[in-house]
Amino acid sequence: MTTPALMALRKNYPKAHISVLARPWVEPVFSGNPAVDEVISCGSTGRNSSIFEKMVLARSLKNKKFDLALLFPNSFESALIAWLARIPRRVGYATDARRMILTLPVSVPEDRRNRHEIFYYLNLVDHISRLSFNTRSKNEEVSKGRAGLFLEVPAQGESGAGRILNQMELDQGALLIGFNPGAAYGPAKCWPVERFVSLGKALVGRFKDCHVLVFGTNKEVSVAGDICDPLGEKGHNLAGRTSLAEAMGLISRLDLLVTNDSGLMHVGAALGVPLVAIFGSTDSVTTGPWSTNTVIVRHDLPCSPCLKRSCPTDFRCLLGIEVEEVLQACLQQLKAVYGLKLEI
Repeated sequence: MTTPALMALRKNYPKAHISVLARPWVEPVFSGNPAVDEVISCGSTGRNSSIFEKMVLARSLKNKKFDLALLFPNSFESALIAWLARIPRRVGYATDARRMILTLPVSVPEDRRNRHEIFYYLNLVDHISRLSFNTRSKNEEVSKGRAGLFLEVPAQGESGAGRILNQMELDQGALLIGFNPGAAYGPAKCWPVERFVSLGKALVGRFKDCHVLVFGTNKEVSVAGDICDPLGEKGHNLAGRTSLAEAMGLISRLDLLVTNDSGLMHVGAALGVPLVAIFGSTDSVTTGPWSTNTVIVRHDLPCSPCLKRSCPTDFRCLLGIEVEEVLQACLQQLKAVYGLKLEI
């Protein structure tokens, strides 16, 4: 969700050298972005990393002689590393007790809970423009209008996706539907596995050429297997079998992605893939898929969005979403995008 801010930064500073500091597994998100000149890979820099690890990283950044650090994360650690690297201008939100080590601490916008997260990051770019030019950002159509996400599948992702699909020996023209049943944030974001199973059965039963690709991490191999096994040869367990680049390549080839609120949901949105996004504890207004090609399935309850990782009560926000409701959303998307003759 930071890509619109990076594109705005490039527009405001066309001659700047823009580097992105990123964990190794998310490098593909930025490697093909035309706004980015360099992606610097880093290991863990959070609370669990040692001061030695932070110092080593800071020293390497110091040697690059950056003029300004734009801190998208809200963490104290991200500001500390920029401070240790002696980057002269450090811009970020005044959160997590880090105001004293920022040269431009920015107050969190009052409307943060009412606008999409991309505007949270765009607001930082506007503050840099005020710092440099004493004016607002020169890209008003981006900051005020419909800012677009940007994501390009790396070459290794395209080739890897092709290899994986060839191994599946799918018929040409097969209907490819992706399921993303996990969510790193916690179980309060996860629609029940047995309902993904029922949805998969309904889809492969309706379409003879339909295959379901289930994505996930190494920790979700068992969950993905629970979904794929009842689908027989129509279910394909990809959990833990793909890099992010390969997952991006595969998602770009899907006819539909059914997903919880997750990182891969945003990948699908950025790639323009038709989505059905299922929301429970989180807020679809602020962190929903930034795409017009999306159907969001959620129930508006007095307790939602609670933003909790685990539900302390009865999990009604997701248990209340029945298979038929999600199935109808899937059929709506397939008909709208591909003109399939379906009865909805």
